[in-house]
Amino acid sequence: MMIHTKKLLSAVTLAGLVAASLSTVAMAQGRGGDHMGPMFDFAAMDVDADGRVTKGEVAAYRTARLTAMDTDKDGNLSAAELTAGQAEQDQKRGEKRAARMLERQDANKDGVLSLAEMTPAAGRVDKMFDRVDTDKDGAITKV
Repeated sequence: MMIHTKKLLSAVTLAGLVAASLSTVAMAQGRGGDHMGPMFDFAAMDVDADGRVTKGEVAAYRTARLTAMDTDKDGNLSAAELTAGQAEQDQKRGEKRAARMLERQDANKDGVLSLAEMTPAAGRVDKMFDRVDTDKDGAITKV
């Protein structure tokens, strides 16, 4: 019984993480011009602010990001520089995601999310669980 419970809890945790990942991508894709995908920062690329991003602006943005990651300015990106660049990008995305969560879910506007304010998100996890539980027996089994 204990092993089955651990597997079930692991599966629920996995389902929750998948749901969170999918909702993040969906939010990024549906932000009305802010993002066209999980890593496409439209506003940052639209240098002339004309509401359009050209191939030239995308190339310039990419070059600027890669140049900024080359902290020792040797024209190459080491594993350490790549890791640091990715960590910085992840940090910024996380900060934006947290701000959006607070904006949407902080009902009393105290700047923090209580467990009660976060509970409605559990419905998404339940839906994901139900989708993964293809035989509808109330458990997710390892294939």
